[in-house]
Amino acid sequence: MLYFKKIIKLPGLSNILSFGSATLISSALSFVLGVVSRNILGPEQYGYWVSLSMAFTFIPLLQLGVLNAMNREIPYYVARNSIEEANQIRQKTFSFLITFPTFIMLLLLLFSIFVYNSGGAPEYKVGFIFISFIGVLSFVSGYVEMYYKSIQDFKNASKLITVKGVAQSLLSIIFILLFGFVGLFIGMIAALIIEILIGRNAFKKMGFIFDLRFKSYVPLIKTGFPILMVGLIWSVLIATDKIILTIMMDSSALGNYSVALLVFSTMMLLPQVISQVYYPKIVTMVSKEEYQQIKQSYKRVNFFLLVISLIIVLVGLLLLPPTIRLLMPEYENGIVSAQILLVGLIPLTLVNYPANYFNATHNQKLYIKILVVCILVNILVSITLLLMYPDISMVAIGTSITFLLYFILMNYFFGKLL
Repeated sequence: MLYFKKIIKLPGLSNILSFGSATLISSALSFVLGVVSRNILGPEQYGYWVSLSMAFTFIPLLQLGVLNAMNREIPYYVARNSIEEANQIRQKTFSFLITFPTFIMLLLLLFSIFVYNSGGAPEYKVGFIFISFIGVLSFVSGYVEMYYKSIQDFKNASKLITVKGVAQSLLSIIFILLFGFVGLFIGMIAALIIEILIGRNAFKKMGFIFDLRFKSYVPLIKTGFPILMVGLIWSVLIATDKIILTIMMDSSALGNYSVALLVFSTMMLLPQVISQVYYPKIVTMVSKEEYQQIKQSYKRVNFFLLVISLIIVLVGLLLLPPTIRLLMPEYENGIVSAQILLVGLIPLTLVNYPANYFNATHNQKLYIKILVVCILVNILVSITLLLMYPDISMVAIGTSITFLLYFILMNYFFGKLL
């Protein structure tokens, strides 16, 4: 009972509740959008969307980690009262985003126009063009969100996430009804623009530096790129099941598997919120060498997540089948894989704290090695099972086994480092 009281007094609980509420609202609306768009478009067209949306996993690579550096360095310097250095990082970050990554996205737009005039599925042709515009807006949107997170202003960060979630969900549904498949992209573009306009205070009191000398950004890139690579490889890890299904099965199979992906995004909601709130705090504790406090915080956070995860899984296993049959009857074939992945996600909810510590202490090499091992295991196990029995549930089993291995390795090495 005493331990539960300590959990209730988690540092940053008000931020977790605020940020969590915003994320919950956004996720709830995304769920509604997912149900409506799946029913309107059907498994095949929604399968195209799942394939194209994987581009949003890799586009952040173009910012070369400057946003990650901003999120790490600003709390570090603020903790040491070095406000001038923090402001310089903020200025250079935005300057980089509106030059080099944006130029590459414009090149992608030209390539997309060329692809549009070639053969292939029309969904892919149109999708690439929209992705180019979304990429540019996502860099600016990413700066706005990261600014508020880095200064630990989670009240405004929560507002932005809520606004973006509401706008994207409502507008996407309207645009899907009006324009069909492309409505998903139009809704996303509109939501990003609205978020940027509302979060425009992130640009105030900031001197705009248009520096085209790449070498001036090298210090930021050196700090942020390893963190970005970790995030990218992590994204590959959680996208491995989609990639395997895209290569080895048709778009309908991937569309049915999207039920499991919906479960994934819902299950990971709370851990991701806690991770984003605690990352600046972990950086601050590292800067002050408060390692005993890190150990205590780690135990409280993971115990809390374990209890909540077990409750969510038990409820989910009971409610998932009737919910899918009622709301998305065309996706009934994805129920088993969703249930398997739901159970497999329990260990995945317990890795974010060690992950944040690795990034805060510049142990990205170790983190990347763990991720690469897990990706290879996922590919080997999932493809082997799929060849033995060609069903999407086999990929869910392979992915769940991988998440368990990931949990074991991350927490083992976290303990060794401390």
